[in-house]
Amino acid sequence: MATYSVNPGSRSGGHAIGILQLDCLLPFIPGDVDNASTYRYPVIYKAVPGLTTAACLSGAPEFASQVAAAAVELEKQGVRGISSDCGFMLQFQDAVREAVRIPVAMSSLLQLPTVAAMLAPTQPIAVITADSSNLTPDFLARAGIGVPNPLVIRGLQDRPEFKRAVFDEAGGIDSDLVTEEVVAVTREIMAEHPDVGAVLLECSMTPPYAKAVQDAVGLPVFDFVTMINQLEAATRPPAYAHLQ
Repeated sequence: MATYSVNPGSRSGGHAIGILQLDCLLPFIPGDVDNASTYRYPVIYKAVPGLTTAACLSGAPEFASQVAAAAVELEKQGVRGISSDCGFMLQFQDAVREAVRIPVAMSSLLQLPTVAAMLAPTQPIAVITADSSNLTPDFLARAGIGVPNPLVIRGLQDRPEFKRAVFDEAGGIDSDLVTEEVVAVTREIMAEHPDVGAVLLECSMTPPYAKAVQDAVGLPVFDFVTMINQLEAATRPPAYAHLQ
């Protein structure tokens, strides 16, 4: 039997990924980043007090040290990688990766360069975000993300059910209605830009609708869960049997 040592500061063990959370009250359905059943491996969560959805979306540099401190606490719990539950936490990517010694992927938007590398540079990438008024080229540029492909950015902030559930924090969500809203946005993009090569879902609440989007338009769909799964796979590679 193997020998194990105490991990100072840890009250539990075996967590693959630590996820930093906004300070909000939302319904976390299966497939959501904040629903632990989404993953085939154990995750652990830590909220950042005061970092609301509105604050994060509009830009909250004053929270950088607090977010970094929360990441350090997750590292003490023994996680092998750190992510978050909001694509706009991209603004804290540098602060967090400088504070810990493990891999950090704070935003689904970090996948944009990889997606672009898979496509011809003339093919647009559709980015469906919680709030297109704040997800601007300048926001991406400040985070060091630039791709040659045109980005078609569309938001869900004005879609009734998504707005009610996420921005108004009404206390519930009709996932069927949100599915319709997300698919409708995607179809609108495709009608205007039929040469789109891939779809990226920015919001951590939208992975449950990825399959519906792919079924509707037949394109590869990237989201928070595709990124977190890759992070976990890279930090816990499988052991392969050697066949004679």
